[in-house]
Amino acid sequence: MTERLDRIRAAMADEGLDALWISSPVDDVFGKHSMNRRYVSGFTGSAGHALITRYDAFLAVDSRYVEQAEREAEARGFRIFPYKDRWTSWVPRFVREAGLPGKNIGVSQADMSLGGFERLREAVDELPWAIRPRIGPASRIVEQLRHQKDAEEIALLKRAIEVADEAYERVEAAIQPGQTEQEIALAVERAVRDLGADGVSFDTIVAGGPWAAMPHASPRPEPIAAGGMLVIDMGAQCQGYCSDLTRTTFVGDPDARFREIYEIVFDAQRAAIEGVEAGMPGSAAHELAHAVIRARGYGDAFGHGLGHGVGLEVHEAPYLGPSSEDTLEEGMVFTIEPGIYIPGWGGVRIEDVVMLENGKARVLSHARKLTPGGARP
Repeated sequence: MTERLDRIRAAMADEGLDALWISSPVDDVFGKHSMNRRYVSGFTGSAGHALITRYDAFLAVDSRYVEQAEREAEARGFRIFPYKDRWTSWVPRFVREAGLPGKNIGVSQADMSLGGFERLREAVDELPWAIRPRIGPASRIVEQLRHQKDAEEIALLKRAIEVADEAYERVEAAIQPGQTEQEIALAVERAVRDLGADGVSFDTIVAGGPWAAMPHASPRPEPIAAGGMLVIDMGAQCQGYCSDLTRTTFVGDPDARFREIYEIVFDAQRAAIEGVEAGMPGSAAHELAHAVIRARGYGDAFGHGLGHGVGLEVHEAPYLGPSSEDTLEEGMVFTIEPGIYIPGWGGVRIEDVVMLENGKARVLSHARKLTPGGARP
């Protein structure tokens, strides 16, 4: 965590900032969490303000979160600043305690609404003009640092991935015709929790037969039938870090068309995993898989991006897609998930999480998948 603060301070110095203010994504709304604030401080509460200066770090919280902040953030080098009342009352005191009168404070734009920014500016204006700090938007300092995962993050991501792998294999092995999509989704959540995760990292997708033609289909109370495909897109969350896994299986013996489509998607994913490398644009990574699918006559049936970063959020940078301007870099963790979707028939998607290591992709998820021809291994 100290290394993270050092990297933030180096970026602040490049922008001429004396401090960086990281708040809640929506002004202290219950249930919302700032992943940037959690990344820098370890604090998991739904309300609070991190302030990083060139030589110190503070976490301002109200009475609901003081003890929690002391447990989570003090060990990471943060001083806790309890506050109450209106912003115009506590913010001037906070600025003084942090040693920032007359200094430049940058605000993390992803973590504060326009209304919150105006409230902060109004509170700062309570200070005398001669010592009033200058408030302005900062660049995406924390988001940029989050692109590449450190050792602590990699360990938590691996744990979340391992849980999802095992949970999928437990659930898939028990699938029987007549189960509903909703029952399978519930079994996924139960398995994830039984294996020690905090919960699923997003609402589980279970889609059978023609319903699988929709990449983000919601599970239905419909029983699955023998002789049909089944897409399961799921993930686990461990200490805030997320995994994302998709497998397409078949209930019964797969027919020739399923085997054909599955093999194309399998080959496209393999081409992307083998071909992706550090320094490559996200758009070029997408093309590795899309070219395989296009050459086999299904280019229009692959309509979404190849993948996305995972970390504290299940969808974060980098983005791997036809319009991506992100550059893939060493230490990035992201999904590779090509698919083919045919209305009226169904769909196939295969998704794994990879990490760029020594310039190439190392696959981190290992849940069993069908063979290239759609058979069980």
